[in-house]
Amino acid sequence: MDSFSMGGVGQISTCEMAIKKETFCVAPWFSLFLDSKGRLAPCCKFKHSEERYNKISEYFYSDKISKLRKDLMEGIKNPGCEACWRDEENSGDSLRLMSNRNIPFHSKINIHEQVKNPKLSNVKSFDLTLGNLCNLKCVMCHPRCSSQLLAEVNVNEQLKNRYKPQDYDQEKFNWPKNEDFVKWCEHYLPQAIHIKFTGGEPFLIPWIHDLIKKIPDEQKQKCVLHFTTNLTIINDKIFAEFKKFKQVWISVSVEGIHDTFDYVRYGHSWKLLVENLRKITSKEIENLTIKINHVIQTPTYHSILQMTRFFDDMNLEINPILATFPAHYHISALSKESKQEFLDNTQNYKGFNINFIKFVRSVTKEHIEQNCALTKACVNDLKRLDTIRKNNHADIIPKKNLSLD
Repeated sequence: MDSFSMGGVGQISTCEMAIKKETFCVAPWFSLFLDSKGRLAPCCKFKHSEERYNKISEYFYSDKISKLRKDLMEGIKNPGCEACWRDEENSGDSLRLMSNRNIPFHSKINIHEQVKNPKLSNVKSFDLTLGNLCNLKCVMCHPRCSSQLLAEVNVNEQLKNRYKPQDYDQEKFNWPKNEDFVKWCEHYLPQAIHIKFTGGEPFLIPWIHDLIKKIPDEQKQKCVLHFTTNLTIINDKIFAEFKKFKQVWISVSVEGIHDTFDYVRYGHSWKLLVENLRKITSKEIENLTIKINHVIQTPTYHSILQMTRFFDDMNLEINPILATFPAHYHISALSKESKQEFLDNTQNYKGFNINFIKFVRSVTKEHIEQNCALTKACVNDLKRLDTIRKNNHADIIPKKNLSLD
């Protein structure tokens, strides 16, 4: 789920047609998501993407999407939306509810007309994963999201069983380089009120600047542009275009601080990250909002409070993401002692990122007991990476965190 809300409190009226608000979601009518293999879905949470971007009409008017729309209108919890049903049971909020709050508010299209007679030209939100081109090998990541990880797997046979079965052919992820996809973007994105680019690392994509520049200035004034980035590079030409948009959001992926960051986001450095963050803030782009995405996970848990205090000083909000895959990076793998220490150390925290710390404390209490099987799996996994990368996780992670005593 995005770490940003598009704002507003737009409500969906049900007086004109029978819509079950308990299941209804605007995404299948107004949004498109592309995964790292170029497959279409209503959103990033939806299961079982099939049609590729160059079959967009076939996808949008397909029997499968028509059935999804019918289910969501009639109160049927479609299994493809399982992630949102689960999120709503656990936390009360979901991408479905966020979309319902935001998209109707920002779109001038009559939602009932689009529901009654869906038109592809009325799709206004695009969430595009631009393949797996990336310059990092983050320990918790996957080859489908990192070309560097995929290359590492292909030269180290012992890593192939580290990931779920998949095709390790880089060509499967190179589709964003195709001229027909660039033309696809040039055709559809100028109608958008929300564009999100993820990867891989989207700032590595060479044609992004030209694409953004081609969006008419009139449309830019109506559009929210969103990047999820590791911030290894800053493209000044792209940043020069930001001032023309209604809003620009940058979600910066950060795991830990100092040596922990360098270890987990292998190929990056804490020094470079801080330098680039300061460069961006010095540009004083009024419509730009920067937030931090942090994955709460076993290898970085020990550095959460120190990292939080650093971003408190920068007045940068941290968005929490609880790691669930691989399972041994879930905080259940941590010792009870290490988690109790975090609870003790944060008991009186009242800083800028109070909501982030509250979230971490909540999931810590929920998973306070240690799963020793996951602990063993985590240590073995880190040792396997260390052998290949010539690292030592024991220099980074306190011994008590992965203790089995």
